[in-house]
Amino acid sequence: MSAEQGIGSVEVADLPEIEVDSKPELLVLVAENDIPIGWAVVLPEGDFWLIRKSTRSLTHGSSLATLTTFWATILGCDVGRPRLAGHPSAGVRD
Repeated sequence: MSAEQGIGSVEVADLPEIEVDSKPELLVLVAENDIPIGWAVVLPEGDFWLIRKSTRSLTHGSSLATLTTFWATILGCDVGRPRLAGHPSAGVRD
């Protein structure tokens, strides 16, 4: 029996809100075909955690500049702010 068996389902919406002074930003990494290849959580202090889907790996970085230059080049991707499909927004990539 795994440790997760027997644990009930939890939804993010079910969790309580907790007051904080600042919150991280969520960014998406997309390849040429606009399919997300990973996500980055940029912390208020400026460092980030990069989550790559294909390797299920987690990488820490020291600055947004490192993410948008070094990692974007290494992974061959663009980095941007996520927008739900079907929701118009200014500055959307074509």
